[in-house]
Amino acid sequence: MKITTAQQHKIKDLFNKMNSKSDFLDLLNYAKSLIYKNKSFLFTEKQLNFYINKNESSNYKTFKIKKKSGKTRTIHSPKKGLKEFQKCLNIILSAIYQPHESAYGFVSGKSIVDNAKNHTGKNYVYNIDLKDFFPSVDANRVWGRLKAKPFNLGTTNERIQIANMIKAICCTPMQVERLINNKWVIITTSVLPQGAATSPILTNAICERLDIQLTKLSKRFGLEYSRYADDITFSSMHNTYVPKKGKQETIYEKKFFRQ
Repeated sequence: MKITTAQQHKIKDLFNKMNSKSDFLDLLNYAKSLIYKNKSFLFTEKQLNFYINKNESSNYKTFKIKKKSGKTRTIHSPKKGLKEFQKCLNIILSAIYQPHESAYGFVSGKSIVDNAKNHTGKNYVYNIDLKDFFPSVDANRVWGRLKAKPFNLGTTNERIQIANMIKAICCTPMQVERLINNKWVIITTSVLPQGAATSPILTNAICERLDIQLTKLSKRFGLEYSRYADDITFSSMHNTYVPKKGKQETIYEKKFFRQ
């Protein structure tokens, strides 16, 4: 949903002044009014408390879809009540944060075609697909990012509690792969689910440092760089990598352990 400049400014103002659960609830209800006008009921504190305190996988429906590669992707679709909170929260977060210029996925005014145009006509194109993009982001990383600019939810204890609420609404426990002590293990931890409306804006915010560093690296070697969600692409007219004789790249061998 696209909001007006005036609505964006109002969200920013309310967000910056927010210092209690009541303030957070009022902002969620303002966002809800932008989506549904006068056609829906306002969120209640009881509903908000439910999703803050009941951060469980049972709040999601899980199913699989086929990818272009033939493999499957697991989708965690939030159930109706939680979905409404996430839709409103997505409007709020999107009004506060503007993704890096190199980010093209889930960015207003940009498309997968715009992303591809950066690399058309190039002699060399190198593409990397990041595995399990959304679930690779732990809840603590979400919480830490919300405390930093431009969200600034780390300035008071009350705002830190709001960061905790947002983290609870946006993340859910699930089994994920992690590299721990050079071993791939399967653990259960709270992460961003693929299927939540809030996952794209939060991953773009968390990847901002990555985008900045890879943009600098690309400029250093005369490359084009862009990222469409989990799809990272470099391109150039010249060969920037000539491996030395006998040089090999170290790749982790996946051996799974449960802990």
